[in-house]
Amino acid sequence: MSAAPPSPVHTGVPACSPRARTAPRALVAAVVALAALGLPSAFVAPAAAAGAAGVPGASAPASSPPAPAPAHAQAPAVADSRDDPTPTPSTVTVTGTGSASAVPDLAVVGMAVEVTAPTAEKALAAQHAAANALLGALRGQQVAERDVRTDSLELSAVYEDGGGGGTSKLTGYRAAQSFSVKVREPRRTGRVIKAAVAAAGDAVRVNGVTFDLADARPLRAKAREAAHADARSKAEHYAALTGRELGRLVSLTEAESGNPRPLTVSPSAFAKQEGVPVAPGEIQDSVSVVAVYELQ
Repeated sequence: MSAAPPSPVHTGVPACSPRARTAPRALVAAVVALAALGLPSAFVAPAAAAGAAGVPGASAPASSPPAPAPAHAQAPAVADSRDDPTPTPSTVTVTGTGSASAVPDLAVVGMAVEVTAPTAEKALAAQHAAANALLGALRGQQVAERDVRTDSLELSAVYEDGGGGGTSKLTGYRAAQSFSVKVREPRRTGRVIKAAVAAAGDAVRVNGVTFDLADARPLRAKAREAAHADARSKAEHYAALTGRELGRLVSLTEAESGNPRPLTVSPSAFAKQEGVPVAPGEIQDSVSVVAVYELQ
């Protein structure tokens, strides 16, 4: 008689189906993935516990220290301009000078009337008469009132030296008035002077004549153009000498330049001669510049 098959032993743990055995593996894989992403353990532990509770015989995984947070990505470092390998361009510094000349279109005559008399009243009266005669002569020569300006008016006592340490003696009074007269046709300057001397007589003083330009800006502009051209020519020459090409202009500085130089005629030239000949000549102006160019 054959033995009866053994009875199944009950362990108290329900049997797991294939699907139940697969679920814990999937859940564990998900937990590992979450931990790799750096999620705190507070999120990972409940998920693991829930997986263990849903699977018979599975126990909750032991809590582990929280995974370190992933390092934040750093922005790429910006290169310091001092570390820029691009070399500083070479430069050349030159000085350019230029000048220009023009025929003057204006004459400025320094005139005065001066009278000495025993009393201040008589000196002022004589000076006043001489000044009126002078101004009348200027108007007769078509000199506009705006072109005549009083520069000074003086009244002073005249003393005679007593000599030998003696007391100086008052001998009279001197009254004087000076004018600046613009003659806008330089060729007529001699006639204007002659007319003034004829009108005011020995009281007239001619202090000199200056020939100038009514507007000196065009002359200065020409001098600047010449200075700039001279600077560039020098820079091109130096570039060629060094086997380079001239690049852009980096800076341009105008050095201190002289004002247009007027021509002055000495008072000794105005002797009492017919027509008082005057030669205006030319006015000259000069400019100096400092230019810096790149070399390529």
